[in-house]
Amino acid sequence: MTQPMKVSEVMTREVVTVTEDTPYKEVVGVLAAHHITAVPVINAYGGVGGVVSETDLLRKEEFQGSRRRSWALRRRQRQARSRATGVRVAELMSRPAVTIDQTATIPEAAKLMAARGITRLVVTDGEVLTGIVTRSDLLKTFLEPDDHLLQRVRREVVVTTLGDAASGIELAVRDGVVTLSGQVDRRSTAELAGKLTAEVDGVVGVDNELRWAYDDTESTPGITPSPEHRSRP
Repeated sequence: MTQPMKVSEVMTREVVTVTEDTPYKEVVGVLAAHHITAVPVINAYGGVGGVVSETDLLRKEEFQGSRRRSWALRRRQRQARSRATGVRVAELMSRPAVTIDQTATIPEAAKLMAARGITRLVVTDGEVLTGIVTRSDLLKTFLEPDDHLLQRVRREVVVTTLGDAASGIELAVRDGVVTLSGQVDRRSTAELAGKLTAEVDGVVGVDNELRWAYDDTESTPGITPSPEHRSRP
């Protein structure tokens, strides 16, 4: 099986942090100085207590000068107004932080971001902060040069997983799209090669042009042999 890249391979390791006692104005300065939109908050025990972001800080502007009618506000709005009056990180931050272990895969990180509607994750090793991973970090896999990607597909799919069954496979990569050509013994091998190639991190698409000598799926209900893929007599 192919081995998906880990979060630890693309995350930012040098993480800017603040503490729960950091004043509001200082946090604004930290974000501006480092050109970032959020920072993890380290609590008194050395763990990650939360995250403070531009969104958290802008609540002060959102509610500044508005009339106080808390009796008519929904619970979430009342909480937001209360946080907007904070002057230190402990009163402003979002908690708990959404974290992911550094051994998690890039697809797992992408799914978690999508599910929570966020653009970054705090990366940990147990309880210890080890990095930050963002959406742009996850996209780094698609920046791999075509020749490097070709070698990885050859190593992870052709050599390591399929072995002798893939002896007739030829590979080409252009703009991240992998073309599989040549001939293998079985149709199931050709289909598996395409599936495994698509799972390799950094592969944009797969053009599976493999032919086969024997259709070992003919007896499977719902599958019709494709004559154009069969080898010529």
